[in-house]
Amino acid sequence: MADRLGIPRLSGNGRIVAATALDSFGVGMFIPLNFLFFLLTTDLTVQEVGYGTSLATLLSLPVAPLAGIAVDRWGPKASLVANNLLATVGYLCYLLVDSQASLVAVLFVVLCAERVYWVSWPAFVADLAQGEELDRWYAFTAAGKNASVGLGGAVGGALLGTGWSGAAVLIVLINAGTSVVTALLFAYPGRRVRAAAAPRPATTAVPETDGGQDGEKGGWRALRGDRTVFVLIGAQTAFVFAWLIPTTVLPVYLVAVRGLPAWLPSTAFTLNALLIVVAQSALTARLATVRRSRVVVRSAVLMLATLLLLAVLPAAGSAVGVVLVCAAVVLFTFGQMAATPAMTAVSATVAPRHARGRYLSVVNLTWTVSAITGPALVGALIERHTLVLWGVLGVLTALGGAGYHLAGRMSPERLGAPRVRTAEAPRSQTAEAPREQAARVPPDEAARVPRSQATEPPGGQLTGPEPDGVTGVPRGPVTGPEPPAGNRRRSPSGPSRTPRADGRSGPDPGRGGTRRPG
Repeated sequence: MADRLGIPRLSGNGRIVAATALDSFGVGMFIPLNFLFFLLTTDLTVQEVGYGTSLATLLSLPVAPLAGIAVDRWGPKASLVANNLLATVGYLCYLLVDSQASLVAVLFVVLCAERVYWVSWPAFVADLAQGEELDRWYAFTAAGKNASVGLGGAVGGALLGTGWSGAAVLIVLINAGTSVVTALLFAYPGRRVRAAAAPRPATTAVPETDGGQDGEKGGWRALRGDRTVFVLIGAQTAFVFAWLIPTTVLPVYLVAVRGLPAWLPSTAFTLNALLIVVAQSALTARLATVRRSRVVVRSAVLMLATLLLLAVLPAAGSAVGVVLVCAAVVLFTFGQMAATPAMTAVSATVAPRHARGRYLSVVNLTWTVSAITGPALVGALIERHTLVLWGVLGVLTALGGAGYHLAGRMSPERLGAPRVRTAEAPRSQTAEAPREQAARVPPDEAARVPRSQATEPPGGQLTGPEPDGVTGVPRGPVTGPEPPAGNRRRSPSGPSRTPRADGRSGPDPGRGGTRRPG
């Protein structure tokens, strides 16, 4: 049942799940106050708060690369602890704001913590799981965060709705408290999260350097020499503009431009959140045998269909318009659910481990580009040049999908499927089938088994050891992370390095070298 629902192996990781849920609950409580708090507790005007927020956001941009260096040097777990403690200080300082200068300073601290979080969290999960389990963890936590944020938002809204003058301060204190508890849960997660140390495959374009080396050779230079990384950065920068649709485009377009009911934008947003909570993990499990690059391309197609439906709303009546909006939201949400775990998994694994934090910091900046320029783009075009807006968003979405397709062609081993597709057995049986087949081959006949008959399913891919990044199965002794409660077997000396009967290097499938897929 857990496999069908796409739930990862949670045994031994309860504190990590609790930490993400608690942190998201606190953030959700604070969402209604994100801008309103300073208007309720200070004499600042709306304009002053708006300018101060924009300035603090711009000042925090250079923090992302520094956060990436910190993750590479001290690890994602320590960075997550620091992120939550820094956020605690920032939230408590909200109570001290009495001028625009202090507003900018406090928001800068909170935004710095946010930059550290979005670099640390994907790397932390990548140290926790690999292969199919990695995508499952991203999907499961995304669904859980949506549920926790929604619950926290409801609680925060209810507190503010009481009219009590101290409700805003209480919400800030609760949010700070959840950050402290989250930091403790990440500091003592209940089991040791080991960093991935498996060697990169020989086909990787990134030259391996000392992961502990700081500076150019061990960090940024490894990324500059990788063309796949540059293609992915460009593709993601374009593709994430599609995420403006539910939050920035729909509220203005539906009510102010098309004259549809005022309740429709919030209903559309609620539908989006509910679908993610209910279907995210199961959908990710169904896509486990599809290449991650192909998943993103399919998601881009769904989002292009969303834009097409929204573009034909002017010709529709009110009732038909509501139906089309709901259909567009469903299409967008399924594209979002399919793409998010795949994109995050690619971001966390495409770069060498010693440069993972740096690459994730650049990925964080791609979202910042759309967050800064997107509202200006929408504001300039949505009222008088609506078709131009749909065209621009459509071109950016198509470029993003094409970029991921190109990256998949350039480095198929790094953007491949999380799990090998097998036609002979369901997922629960594929892990044992190669080992059982190898056990049935007598030692004196192992040398006569041709490669096409040795644990090879249709499609030409062995179910035995493959380079890391191809099928999620590590090669050689496991020195990196294992799936959270996995039951992987390994010998003290690792797989045999003697020549195989078919002349290829690596463990011989007929000699018991087949590993359990991750």
